[in-house]
Amino acid sequence: MNNVCLCVGNYAKNPFYLKFSDISLYSMEELCYYFMEKVHLLDDSIVSAELVNWIRYECGLAELADELDVYVRKHMSAAAFVSTIFERTGMYDSSTARQVDRILKEQSSLTLTEKYKKRAEYLYQQGRFRQALAIYRELVEYIPSRDSAGKALLYYNMASIYAMDFAYKQAADLYYEAYLLHPDRQTRCAYILANRKALTDYAYGAFKRENPNWEEDFLQVEQMCAQVDEKWIGSRERKLVTDLAQLRESGQTEAYRRQSQAVIRQIKKDYKRQTKN
Repeated sequence: MNNVCLCVGNYAKNPFYLKFSDISLYSMEELCYYFMEKVHLLDDSIVSAELVNWIRYECGLAELADELDVYVRKHMSAAAFVSTIFERTGMYDSSTARQVDRILKEQSSLTLTEKYKKRAEYLYQQGRFRQALAIYRELVEYIPSRDSAGKALLYYNMASIYAMDFAYKQAADLYYEAYLLHPDRQTRCAYILANRKALTDYAYGAFKRENPNWEEDFLQVEQMCAQVDEKWIGSRERKLVTDLAQLRESGQTEAYRRQSQAVIRQIKKDYKRQTKN
């Protein structure tokens, strides 16, 4: 049996909302778990009067809040702030708390650019692509020209986001920028694929003739497209579209309206999640 952790403080009526992660926290245990799981994303912005007030008034931990309030006024580091919360709540053992403290101290030496890259990577991995794209656009201006691989990765990620939005022309242009900075086969194939989607058959044929040395890559792209088409045929999404079409064609208006509205609501929900500031 695992050890039992006693809860500390009250269960908050009003959650503490972490805008960046789009998460609402209702207890000190949830706050500690968030710190533990997202330690590589924490910075000194977490040392805030808003969080201290939430701990004081929502969790009812006035003594801890008094101590943390001093940290805020003295602009102390995230490492000291988080370590104190871990120590007072007793959620983690001393070795774990020391490990988190070490990571936070190491992160304090990162440049602003490095910190933003971590944030953008996190947003990208979470599927919040538009927020990641906004950071990538800014970062491109700050990455040193000598860091061609780093800048190429930014262009590649930006291109992938445009491709997911079916903006294949913009995606192709960015993949090409990435390829010029750091030529590799993966980027070249992505560039070819974006052009296959963006260009007419005639223009794509001309594109192939202009790049005769990429014959193997063009073949690989065609194989990838065939695999995707095959996967689409058996996908849940295709079945959903087919079912909706059959409902409409058979005159089942009410069922078609109900199911299509459910799909639209989910699409809106996903869009809002991606674009939430």
